[in-house]
Amino acid sequence: MAGRLAALGIACVLGAGACVTGGQIRTTASVVDEDIKLAREQGALKCAPKELAIAEANLTFTLGELKQGNWVRARQHVEIAEEYAKKAVQLSKGCKKQVLIKKEKPPPKIIKIEEKDTDGDGLLDNVDKCPQDPEDPDGFEDDDGCPDDDNDQDGVPDAEDRCPVTPGVVENQGCPEEAPMDTDGDGITDDVDKCVEDPEDKDGFEDTDGCPDPDNDQDGVVDGEDGCPMEPGPVENKGCPVEDKDGDGLKDPADACPEEPEDKDGFEDTDGCPDLDNDGDGIPDVTDKCPMEAGIPETDGCPPKDRDGDGVPDHEDRCPDEPGVKEEQGCPKKYKLVELKKDKIEIKQKVYFDTAKWTIKPVSYPLLNEVAQVLKDHPTIKIRIEGHTDSRGRDAYNLRLSQKRAEAVRDYLIQQGIDPSRLEAVGFGETRPIASNATAVGREANRRVEFVITER
Repeated sequence: MAGRLAALGIACVLGAGACVTGGQIRTTASVVDEDIKLAREQGALKCAPKELAIAEANLTFTLGELKQGNWVRARQHVEIAEEYAKKAVQLSKGCKKQVLIKKEKPPPKIIKIEEKDTDGDGLLDNVDKCPQDPEDPDGFEDDDGCPDDDNDQDGVPDAEDRCPVTPGVVENQGCPEEAPMDTDGDGITDDVDKCVEDPEDKDGFEDTDGCPDPDNDQDGVVDGEDGCPMEPGPVENKGCPVEDKDGDGLKDPADACPEEPEDKDGFEDTDGCPDLDNDGDGIPDVTDKCPMEAGIPETDGCPPKDRDGDGVPDHEDRCPDEPGVKEEQGCPKKYKLVELKKDKIEIKQKVYFDTAKWTIKPVSYPLLNEVAQVLKDHPTIKIRIEGHTDSRGRDAYNLRLSQKRAEAVRDYLIQQGIDPSRLEAVGFGETRPIASNATAVGREANRRVEFVITER
């Protein structure tokens, strides 16, 4: 079946130095079961009852632990079962039923009488009055072992007697002179025969009504071709019931794993095979917290998460809620002149331009280079470069100057290899002061460039 990995039934036994699969345990369990059967046949109930009981109990425990996926405990039980099953077989050898016949004089001798059925009529010789002549099972004194050729002792052999259990005369084919007729010769007289033209088949099933029953179990398979004439079953199975060996509700012909019960966990439950690792991530479902999603051992079988979206999974991220870089184990890269924050790239220096112009002074190149490096380290970030001025001068002039300065910074970052689609330049002029324009210090603070993160 798809997705089924039999190797995932591996359970490593600590200290044992080996890994045992569920299939290996089941194979051992099958051998133990055969040993138990042999021990019973040899008479272990009498000669080795303790060993037999321990073997049977631990075999039951083994199968129970296998169903639960507890391979380690299953292995422990199957080893005990194997040990005691072998003991039971050994101790029960020669333990068959024996009969001691004592002689009048010592020493006594033990005579072993084998149970035989010489004539093969189903009655053992010790109870068969005619051990050399097979009984004729015709419903008349069939338990003495002797054939009765003339049941009613009327001198007419049963094979020719139309009334084999009622004495009659030869002239009336063994029936009484005034006896009712038996048209079909099945031994059931017409007055009680429901099928006077069709002889009873006498197969042990409703043999007193006089009607043949070609299909005793009414399964559509005639008895002559029915492997189980007294139990209904489909034609495909020769009239025998379809088995479900593993008891998982799926009949063996449709069960891909007839010896292993389906685990019925909502994943491919119609093939009859247990799926020990539904998502195929190498983590057994019994310990997988996300059995339907492939994951990793570090997250108990669940897919790794990345809360801050920095490409470093949370289980490896020392700063899981703060975007960072892989080299810093998920924490922000340490920069000298800038600092990456949640909503902006904060610069620790000003961006300097020539007075009343938008030409960037070389002194600001290291600062802008570091801004470019942040963008390279975080390739999904997009920013808006904002230009601001103080309130001196005309509004239109200040707005144009701030726009040109923002565009100059954008052009510089593009020259450093940053994709233009990640950069937006907007000039706000004097409309967004962060300090008072009434003082030189305030005006200095208001003349600034900011890097606002618009998308991470």
